[in-house]
Amino acid sequence: MLAHLSTLRPAELPFMARGFFDSDEMAFADGLGAHTIQVVPPARIATSSRTRLRALDSVVSAGGLTRATIEAANAETYEWVHAAWSPVGPGFESALNEDLWDELDPQATSVALDADGRILAMAMGYQDSSPPVVTAETVRIDQEGGERLVEACIRRTLDVYAERGVDEVEFDGHVTDPHFMPIWARLQPAGEWFRLVEVPAS
Repeated sequence: MLAHLSTLRPAELPFMARGFFDSDEMAFADGLGAHTIQVVPPARIATSSRTRLRALDSVVSAGGLTRATIEAANAETYEWVHAAWSPVGPGFESALNEDLWDELDPQATSVALDADGRILAMAMGYQDSSPPVVTAETVRIDQEGGERLVEACIRRTLDVYAERGVDEVEFDGHVTDPHFMPIWARLQPAGEWFRLVEVPAS
C-alpha cells in the first residue's frame, strides 16, 4: 500500500503522521519505519496555575493593535518555530493568517511590547474551541529575555480566562520551543504526549 501511495506523490517527500504515543496509529507508523520529528507535550493547564507566573507592565491585550501587526508577528513566530522540522515555503503568510480572525480572541491574546510598540512575544488565545487553545512564544528566536516575556504573556492570558470563569485551557506547543517549554513545565500540565513522525516512502 505504501509503495503504491508513493507513486502518487507530486514530490519525493516522506509521509507524515501524528498521534498519541501509545496509539494504534503510532504503532502502525512505527512498523513502517517512522521516526519522530517533533514531540508535543501534554496540553491541559488549569488557569489556577497562573499564580506561579509573574506579570509585566509591558504586556497588554492585542485588542489595541492592528490586524497587520498581529499577522506579521504571527507569521514571523511560526516561521522560526517550525524551521528545523517543518519549514515553510514562500508566501506561507497568507495561508497561515487566512482564518486567523475567525479563530483569534484578541482580548485574551497578550503581547509584550518594546518601547517603540513592536511585538516581542505573544500568547495567542483562540476562541474556536472549548476549552480555549493558547500558543505562546517570542517573535524572534534570539529575543533577549524571551522566557520572561513569554511568562508574562501567558500569565495575562490565563488571568483573562480565569476572570471569564474558564477553568482550563489547552496549550499548543513543542518540546523544541525554547521560551515556552520552561514556562509550561511550571504549570502542572496534564494529558498525553503527542508525536509527529515521518514515514519513509520506500
